Amino acid sequence: MAQICIIGAGSAVFSTNFVRDLCGTESLWGGTIVLMDVNKNRLDIVHTFASRFSRETKADLSFKRTTDRRKALEGADFVICTVKVGGYEPMEAERRIAERHGFYRGIGDRVSDYYGGVGAYHQLKFFLDLARDMEEICPDAWLIETANPVFEGTTLIARETKMKVVGVCHGHFAYKDIVNALGLDHESVEVHMAGFNHCIWLTQFLHSGEDAYPLLDEWIENSAENYWKSEMYLKGLPWSVEQLSPAAVDMYRMYGLFPIGDTLRSASPWWYHSDLETKKRYFGPTGGFDSEIGWKTYLKLLEKSQRKMKKLVSKPSASLTRAYGSAPSGEQHIPLIDAIENNKKAVLQLNVPNKGAIRNLPDDVTVEIPTKISARRIHGAQIGKLPERLTLYVMMPRILMMERTLQAFLKGDKKSLLLAILNDPRARSFEGCKALLDELLAQPWNIEAAAHYRW
Repeated sequence: MAQICIIGAGSAVFSTNFVRDLCGTESLWGGTIVLMDVNKNRLDIVHTFASRFSRETKADLSFKRTTDRRKALEGADFVICTVKVGGYEPMEAERRIAERHGFYRGIGDRVSDYYGGVGAYHQLKFFLDLARDMEEICPDAWLIETANPVFEGTTLIARETKMKVVGVCHGHFAYKDIVNALGLDHESVEVHMAGFNHCIWLTQFLHSGEDAYPLLDEWIENSAENYWKSEMYLKGLPWSVEQLSPAAVDMYRMYGLFPIGDTLRSASPWWYHSDLETKKRYFGPTGGFDSEIGWKTYLKLLEKSQRKMKKLVSKPSASLTRAYGSAPSGEQHIPLIDAIENNKKAVLQLNVPNKGAIRNLPDDVTVEIPTKISARRIHGAQIGKLPERLTLYVMMPRILMMERTLQAFLKGDKKSLLLAILNDPRARSFEGCKALLDELLAQPWNIEAAAHYRW
């Protein structure tokens, strides 16, 4: 039976979802789950949770744990990577440094945690090291990339190694907010979303076989303003209201397709993000997921999840199934593994090499598209061409950002890092940007990155 390795298993949110889904997937029972994390305390908590949850659900699964990454890979058929190297505090410190230099909410991408630090160095190095370890230890395994940056990471691994890599994200499920707002039956709706991770667009929207975009246009015309004044919008969690925010409608009008999920965070134009009041105008009363309000709320929820798991695990009599439920999480990782391992047919939204799926984008970049899994292979849907304006002003610049990030990383090119900062619309001067880069690389957690990047 399958051996599944979870790298970065100390994550309370991802690990509880994976364990629930594994315990509910009988066709994977008999398998071994290897939990790996460098934080032994968190690893022990997750291992105890997994062992107890499987006993409560009578799932025939074996859970092992280790802090040794190479040991964890031995015998692996599937490797799920959820790692955020160093945790969030170094990233938050880098953001504070950037803000002192005039870069509100940090430099580069508009998603708070996407790159995880200057040049994404630590994340990209981890991804590449992991993939090369897999080439040596478990060359036939699948690498399922979940940690950000998924776009850069999966493209890097696909180009630089021989590993079978696929990226998985859940942001595309936000399309359901549109379906709910329009009052449509989900069973009667068919959607295609395509683009890059955190930059996907509603390329097909059908209701009962008919184009449903006119229904969305009607909602925008007649109902959007009332929705933006409603209690649901004004008091909703930052990430729960973005999908139908003024930013989403404005981007649809500018680019010709409706943005979905994390696209609102990542691919929205810079002028939505100049300050908190502007972010509130476009993304809701908190300024959206990545404002100083929204992001703080998210980090507090992560801490709460970790405390909840720790507290429940410390009580042998506590029912984990009562606390967490046993319904599927909605994450695609375990359904993907089940489909490949057991030769089942499935349709999932995945990040895979383009290979002509989106005709006006390069073949050697990873795209997020609907895929069919059959005969233990992944087949991407043929999307055709994206609208010209969207391609020129969003997709091609996003490719350039990815290529510049990878070039700087692979070549150790410090000048490219500096040019990336100078390319930010908020850059004030060459000297100021150079000072910012030097200060970031001088931080103790960036000693290795500072040695890597040279003039």
